[in-house]
Amino acid sequence: PRALDIYSAVEDASHEKQLIEALQEVLKKLKSKRIPIYEKKYGQVPMCDAGEQCAVRKGARIGKLCDCPRGTSCNSFLLKCL
Repeated sequence: PRALDIYSAVEDASHEKQLIEALQEVLKKLKSKRIPIYEKKYGQVPMCDAGEQCAVRKGARIGKLCDCPRGTSCNSFLLKCL
């Protein structure tokens, strides 16, 4: 085997290891962002702060992202807690 072939094999293994580490980081972050079971089970959404985006518009439909705090409500035009 040529020296170049050995070098490229070592480089490929190093690159592969970096990719695996990056993928593990992404998976760890996704795991931490999961919705708690009680929210999933009872159809609850997390609380958001006043002024924060509380909904998303997709065509004619509006999807709720979070519940607004007491004394505020989700404005259907601005899609924020006011």
